[in-house]
Amino acid sequence: MPLFWTIAGIAILAVLFVIELRRELKVTYTPTAGEPIDFSLRPNLALLVIDMQEDFTSVGGRYGWEAAYRKARVEAIDIMAAKAKKAEIPVIAIRHVHRAPLIRLMIRLFGEGRGIPGSKGLRLAELPVQPDFELVKSRSDSFTSPELDGYLAANRVGTLLLTGLDGSYCVQATAHGALNRGYRVEIVKDAVLSHDEADWCRHLAALKGRGAVVV
Repeated sequence: MPLFWTIAGIAILAVLFVIELRRELKVTYTPTAGEPIDFSLRPNLALLVIDMQEDFTSVGGRYGWEAAYRKARVEAIDIMAAKAKKAEIPVIAIRHVHRAPLIRLMIRLFGEGRGIPGSKGLRLAELPVQPDFELVKSRSDSFTSPELDGYLAANRVGTLLLTGLDGSYCVQATAHGALNRGYRVEIVKDAVLSHDEADWCRHLAALKGRGAVVV
């Protein structure tokens, strides 16, 4: 009987673990709603560079990128950032740090610790310009960091140009968060990285259906 109760206890803990992990994942990946903006009072643009950190931009290995693909996408982001600076369009660099306990545990065990507190790769990868604003988020939608809403409001930004990674996760979640608030969203397709291009194309189609523009 003691063995039975031990096994039963382990099974219950496993079920509870899975339930809580699913809850954390849902919270992490669900876009936010937020207060709608008055687009008529937001004539300006901003360029968002999402999650281009050393942890997420390495080449090769289990979680890395194919070298030529990464090079082309990074060059496209760099060109967009340089053009934005020249046109006096704010460049906003967004970094991701996983903080949900079970997600952090799973990444420590199976994801080489990328993107968790204490990682040496949380720094931004190379950019040819100094960002005008930087913020850190812990969920996919960049609008979960209230600093973003505040900066965009202060600078009367109504149109967002999205670049970065991963298209199927933080880029698309940020795009939905922006659309939910009434922003105009332009996605620079050649400046977005995705490990699953087919899935990213499905997200793009859904975003275009909501009014996002792919450039």
